[in-house]
Amino acid sequence: MFERNRVDNASVMTVAVEITLDDGSVVTGRAALPASRSVHKLLDGTDPFLFIDQFAPGESAFIPKASIKSLKLVNPARLYTLHAGFADAAAFDPHKVLGVGKDASWDDIRAAYHALNKVYHPDVYASVKLPPEVSSYLDARTKQINAAFRLLKSPRKASTASQS
Repeated sequence: MFERNRVDNASVMTVAVEITLDDGSVVTGRAALPASRSVHKLLDGTDPFLFIDQFAPGESAFIPKASIKSLKLVNPARLYTLHAGFADAAAFDPHKVLGVGKDASWDDIRAAYHALNKVYHPDVYASVKLPPEVSSYLDARTKQINAAFRLLKSPRKASTASQS
């Protein structure tokens, strides 16, 4: 009865990104990308701004594309085998992965990162014969933990570099 065209059915996915600006500051968060476009086209188009939903609590920003020095995709590993994974980057919350609150101090973030790596790192179980799905789960979980820590470390690293 009613026909819908492709524009009405356009879906959007999000990708986790780490953006370095001309002034050296780093912004981490999620960028919206139409599902019909490939990721390398994120900065293409006529719109002069890129909208980023930052990982910092409640912060979003329109970043001028002209001020972007580099854009790096952060691909958190997915945990397909044990059904504990994230659907996409929209669900990837680095604070949640590390088990810390959004207002956690740097020492708490670092302590959580080290504690989780001691539990999940595949090298811990190198001397034990594990089923392949458990090994792949440990590997994927370690990649998630490392990606979350890297995202939370980036703004801190940029701010300490700008202070010196």
